[in-house]
Parts: sequence; C-alpha cells; structure tokens
Amino acid sequence: MDSNRFKVPVTDYMTRPVATLARTQYLSAAEQTFRQNDISALAVTDDRGHPIGVISRTDLLRAGHLEIGQTLRLPKVSVESVMSYPPLTVGADASVIDAAQLMLQGDVHRVFVIDGDDLVGVVSSRDLMRAVRDLDVMTRIDTIAAKSVITIGTRDTLGLATDRLDLSNKHGLVVVEGVWPVGVFAQPDALIARSRDPETFVEDVMDSRVIALPGDVPLRRAATQALAMGIRRLFVVGDGLEGVVSGLDFARAIQ
Repeated sequence: MDSNRFKVPVTDYMTRPVATLARTQYLSAAEQTFRQNDISALAVTDDRGHPIGVISRTDLLRAGHLEIGQTLRLPKVSVESVMSYPPLTVGADASVIDAAQLMLQGDVHRVFVIDGDDLVGVVSSRDLMRAVRDLDVMTRIDTIAAKSVITIGTRDTLGLATDRLDLSNKHGLVVVEGVWPVGVFAQPDALIARSRDPETFVEDVMDSRVIALPGDVPLRRAATQALAMGIRRLFVVGDGLEGVVSGLDFARAIQ
C-alpha cells in the first residue's frame, strides 16, 4: 500500500468540536454527555480549557455499580478522580499517518488534536475508517486481520465469559454459534453484566451488531459497511471464523 496517500493533514479527518468535561464535573455529567452525543470517551480539561485527561464509558462502568433494572449508580466524585492521563495528542500540522501511529503506540482508539495549547479536534478509529474509505484503499481485509482470536459460545455462561476475557488480555471475545461468529462480548459488556446471574447465557448479554465478510473484500468496502453500522469490529470468514479486523487494524493498515 502506498502510505503517501495518508500524508493528508489530520485536520481533514478530525471531528470537531470536541465534547469535553471540566476536571471538577461529576461522573453523572460524563454519563449524560455520553448519552447525548452517542460517544464513548471525552476529553477532560483544566480551568483554561486545555486537555489533561480522558474519561471513557468503561471508566464509568468501573466506578459505578448496576442495580436491578440495569440502572447505573455513580458515586458523587469528579471526573478527574477516574480519568486516564495524560491524553495522547498530535499537533494540528500532523498527518493522518501520525495519528494512526500514535493510536497504535498507545493502544487507544482516539487521539486529540491541539494547536498550541488549544484543543481543536479528535481523531478516532472511525475517522481512520473514513480515510480508508475516501482514499479508496483496496487492500484485502484478510491481510490485516488479527488471526489470534478468543471465542466463547452463545450458550456458555456469563461467568465463564468474564473469566476468559480477564485471562485473554484481549479487548473482547468473539461469540460463536458452532463455527460462525454471531456477536461480541467486550469489556463494557462484561462490566454492564456484573449485576446479572453468572449462569446467564452469553447470547443474552452480547453485542449482536456484527459484520462477517470473506477475506478478499477490500478495506474500502469493509470500512464503508462498518461506518454505516456504527461498529468498530468486523469478522473475516471462510468456512468459519478466520480473523477479526478492529479499528486499530485500520490504523495499522495506514502505516
């Protein structure tokens, strides 16, 4: 792949304005902002509006607890107390390649764009998918798919899935019915399911939004479908599951 095509300015693909929270705001404000903007992470800023950290939906799930009816109860503490820091940033003069490299180095799905000390945008793995689509990348998806995949069956228990996820050092498990992928059981799903009976079947708590494509499908087509469905993972299939392509694999393809 000709990586020169990705030497386009990061400002061409960043999302703006950036949803932010002040360091002193409560976790309840973060939860409300996530719901209103349909996003999974926010920049946390200091008194001058400069980025000092990141808080994710997963951070909220870890900090709170779920009650009957799946109501999330959050402690009355500031976002600063649970955020990750420092945030990963690139300058406004950086390229899409620079953003992709930083995501891979930090194993994160977003980096923030700054101009001096000012926060001017955010580039996520979904924005990289847009770049792959727009720049008509025809590389086959099976060339970037991760082949090391941990699976769990639809009728396996939640307790087993949680244990396997903890031991796997993966962000998520592929849920299979026979040899066919039908869902994902990721860290947020495990946290949400904490209040459920551990004997609950995985199929009752998994994320069923999936795309399964043959390995010769070009990245451009895969990115287009993933963007349309609002998902970050897709499965490569032949006679069964052959690999998984995540948002960070799109970042890897840009190198």
